[in-house]
Amino acid sequence: MGTLQTNIVCADQDLWLSMLKRVGLGHLYHHRSLGGYLNSRFRRPRAFVSPYRWTASVVTPRPTTTQNSCLTSSERAFNSPLPPDVINRVEEIFSNNGNDQSVILHLQKCPELLRYLLNYEHACEIAEGLACTRRPSLSLRFLHVAHTLGCRFRDNPYECVSFHLAEKRNWNDVLSAVSLAQQHRGRLSLRLLNWRTRAYVETENYKALQHILAEFKEHHLEPTRRTFHLILSGHIRNRDLYKAKECLKTMTEANCPPDATTHAIVATHYRRLGMDLDVEARALQGLEDVTPTTAVAVLNSLITLRLDTRDVAGALQLSTLFNRKLMDPIIATMTPRQDLSSAQSTKPKPQHIPVISVPLTPNAATYSLFINYQASRSNLRGALQIFRAMLMAETQITPNALASIIHALYMGGKGDIAVRMVASLCSCGKTPSPLFNRLLSSTTSDDFPWVPSGIPPTVRIFNSLIKGVLSTHGLKGMEIVLHTMHDYDVKPTAATLEILMNHVKRAEGGHARVLSRLLRRLSSSDILPTLRHIHIICSSVLHSEKNLVHGFGWDNIAAKFSNTRKAHVRPYPEHRISGDATSFDPTAGIEFPKALRQRSLVRPAIESLQSRDILCDAPMLALRIRHDSVIRSDMDAAKEVFEVMLERGIHPDEYHFSALMEGFARAGDLEGAFDVMHSASRAGVKPNVVMFTILIVGYAHKGNPDKAIQVFEDMISSGIAPDVPSIDAVASAFFIIGAYKMAKTVLRTLWTYIQPFPANFERMPLKNLAQAFRSLHTKQRPGDFELPKADRLALHLELNRLRALWNMGKMHRRFRRTSQDFNGKISNHDPPNE
Repeated sequence: MGTLQTNIVCADQDLWLSMLKRVGLGHLYHHRSLGGYLNSRFRRPRAFVSPYRWTASVVTPRPTTTQNSCLTSSERAFNSPLPPDVINRVEEIFSNNGNDQSVILHLQKCPELLRYLLNYEHACEIAEGLACTRRPSLSLRFLHVAHTLGCRFRDNPYECVSFHLAEKRNWNDVLSAVSLAQQHRGRLSLRLLNWRTRAYVETENYKALQHILAEFKEHHLEPTRRTFHLILSGHIRNRDLYKAKECLKTMTEANCPPDATTHAIVATHYRRLGMDLDVEARALQGLEDVTPTTAVAVLNSLITLRLDTRDVAGALQLSTLFNRKLMDPIIATMTPRQDLSSAQSTKPKPQHIPVISVPLTPNAATYSLFINYQASRSNLRGALQIFRAMLMAETQITPNALASIIHALYMGGKGDIAVRMVASLCSCGKTPSPLFNRLLSSTTSDDFPWVPSGIPPTVRIFNSLIKGVLSTHGLKGMEIVLHTMHDYDVKPTAATLEILMNHVKRAEGGHARVLSRLLRRLSSSDILPTLRHIHIICSSVLHSEKNLVHGFGWDNIAAKFSNTRKAHVRPYPEHRISGDATSFDPTAGIEFPKALRQRSLVRPAIESLQSRDILCDAPMLALRIRHDSVIRSDMDAAKEVFEVMLERGIHPDEYHFSALMEGFARAGDLEGAFDVMHSASRAGVKPNVVMFTILIVGYAHKGNPDKAIQVFEDMISSGIAPDVPSIDAVASAFFIIGAYKMAKTVLRTLWTYIQPFPANFERMPLKNLAQAFRSLHTKQRPGDFELPKADRLALHLELNRLRALWNMGKMHRRFRRTSQDFNGKISNHDPPNE
């Protein structure tokens, strides 16, 4: 490890802290350890890159024959069983020596170990054993050293090592293992080429994937159905239907026509393109023609697509293909809080559900997707009921299932139980690390009816823990989890970085520059930038640009209706607004503004995506539509992007329709906004609270509170629960026309539908009251989209009373807008109404 690593870490630490101070977030990192620690955990020091990336330039001096002369022929033919401590000793030697030459020198001093490396069978066993340890990448160094010392491997050890690396999802190491085999043997086997294909898909290197068939031809090998399926899955994951069709055509020409397993592959990966009834129908028809394991995976994917669109009825109808006895607890949990009548579902029901001779058995992933759905609604009770059903069914608990229940515990406000579960998992029967005690919110222990055992701590588990810990303990809590991950040799991934960036954006108020620097500093060969990282940065940029163009706050719009004040006309800041990029992918044609230095900061990430031929996805297209319609007020350009999305086979969701609606509403065309919402409903996208809030804001900006409150009531009639922005929009409709008392009454009356109204707020000025109410939006946990019928009726009564007060004129004053009339008016610096 030495001085070099220490110097690198210290340098990164100083850069990290100075960066945060420049952007005004230095107070978040008042302890100096976090900056350097994050860099040292996220980035592998340069001094230790070369042993893991085997290229022609990495050459270790080969020992001479005289150095091996001490070994007799009988010792070279040593075939006794491998002692159990050999793998541990070899692991220790490689861990304590940073380069291969020092390893060789150490082994030459241990002839009893060296003879195992020179025996083919024992060397293969050691390589596979190292791949199963907590540091599986050591197996690559071992293969290289053993080859250097004279052991000539066949394909099998490289294939075994690749298999174990893939099990741990170390895809970069899989690529290194295949390259190492090619370097040592001069050719590759069919299995190794398939492992390379799979690794290209998993690392999103779609440019290399396009040339993989040429590599098969170069090695005089014929691609198999598995090869084509891997390529097909990669193109679908990249949302490239044109190349996916070309792959199907190539399959047919290679006498490998698509079959039921091909439809299963398509259905399993089609989530990135959205719900498609034809894909669903074909996948269902072929369920009996594939293995039960594949059939369960396909059915899980189809159910996930239904839940993504909030079609619980359709999801439960698909779940009838599972063993009914095992699915009854899930159906009972999902049914009470959801209206499953066909009248409430805009999605077409699954058609032609086949009759399966032997019902499928749900696996851990099946239970996990329903647990995740309950967690997204903060329904911990429902999530735990499904988890208990999983235990009763004696389904093997997987790390991913455990990650789902950890997420549900945090969403349900029981984070301490999640911390104790992970602590128990990591302790393996020993005393848990004292670091976990610092993550507990209280000393009282809540019992959990299950203690995890035999499950290795994976990055997915730690990521779920990090997401919850950030919400309760902030960045200090994440530092503790990173320490624990380091102790167990679990490396952060791109998903870990995404969680951190989301937290900095939402909870810490991080500007786009901060997010761009985070991505630039924490990216590495192991953590490549993804589109999800760019989503976070782009969303922050567009949010700032929207406020720059349109302003924010109630008073900003109210000035337009005032007889005594002149509304501030903002010149369009062309140089500070995102423009059009030369390439449509991967950012959907959005080029970050040059004036804010966003372009230079985020350029390396975008170039990384372009180098791998990654195409834009549905969220990025939604951001582009919002950019054109809301910020640039160019509805024609927004419609063109929408058409491009449809041509690419990407199905629009509520985000795309909402972006179009907001553009029409901003332009004052509320009839057009209504038409978009009706089109969404016809397309199977049920209108949600965001769409109704856009309409309410549109009428508020027109100075029409009657229509605003009517839209709000229509939303309630649709069974949609109000949230903070929707109630805030109704109150703003009265404030804008000068009805301040009515605005305050609306806030006071509807506050109780978010949480009980504080008694000490009764005499609070409207300005402070509105600010306090908006602060609840970040604290409000996502709930069910469906509003219970009793609450719906009660809310209707409240709205009728408010409407009566408004129509009678008891609380309406003549339209005036001066500072003398309203001491607590909201300034232009108030939080935005979002």
